[in-house]
Amino acid sequence: MNLQIEVISVFAADGSITPLRFRMEDEAHCLQTVSISQIVCAKPIQYAGIDAIQYLCKAVEEGRERLFELRYAVRAHRWTLFRVVY
Repeated sequence: MNLQIEVISVFAADGSITPLRFRMEDEAHCLQTVSISQIVCAKPIQYAGIDAIQYLCKAVEEGRERLFELRYAVRAHRWTLFRVVY
């Protein structure tokens, strides 16, 4: 998937980042806002030489719980929706 998204997040005093909700464009080219209910896992990763933070996030979308994998590219300051797990 690897879709660039807009994210509202909180930065803690220790430098950790917690995403709260994100906005993406759906197939009909409408903006859809997804509120994150739980961060299951957050860990630093490196892919293709890029330092990033990987987040597994639970959210309720269209009445059902879904698990999203978000990635934050540290140097580029960009968020992507990497995949929808379920």
